Amino acid sequence: MANGRTSSSLISGAFLGGAVAFAWTTVSWLVLPWHAGALRSFRDEGAVAQAIVANAPRAGVYFLPNPPPARPSAPPAAAEAARDAALARMEHGPVLFAAVRPHGAGSVTRAMVIDAAIDILGALLFTWLLLQTAGLSYWRRVAFVATAALAVAVVAALPDWNWLGFSAQYTAIVAVDMVLGWSLAGLVIARFT
Repeated sequence: MANGRTSSSLISGAFLGGAVAFAWTTVSWLVLPWHAGALRSFRDEGAVAQAIVANAPRAGVYFLPNPPPARPSAPPAAAEAARDAALARMEHGPVLFAAVRPHGAGSVTRAMVIDAAIDILGALLFTWLLLQTAGLSYWRRVAFVATAALAVAVVAALPDWNWLGFSAQYTAIVAVDMVLGWSLAGLVIARFT
């Protein structure tokens, strides 16, 4: 394939495929009820929010139970005991994995612009992958993107289900959502490869 055609295919696939993926994400999260149905509410959200603000002073990812960081000067037995205690707490619960922003999430518009850029980058990568193949029919190119999205869903969502306790319902919705969205984007991306 000529270099100019490859560049044109990459740009077209990235922006148009990314636009379709972004449109799907918007519909999936704002119109369809399935994501909200998979998320649980705390019994007393205000009390949980107060506990989080009091105990998570900085934005970041928090894990409970989390062994204290090993100090270089600490004896190996102490670090091992702390790790073993955390593993025992993990077996018996509670377990929590949370992205905390004590001061709020910020602008929804900014987050949507970043999400659109992420979708364009994803579509660029899928387009590039398709350009590395040869001789696939249109529908096989669409299936290639859908299968790649399924592979991403498996390696991204299933570990969270396994290790962090994400519910099977939530995990399935995330995986199906990803495959559906990128299959729709694949319908466009395949036109340019």
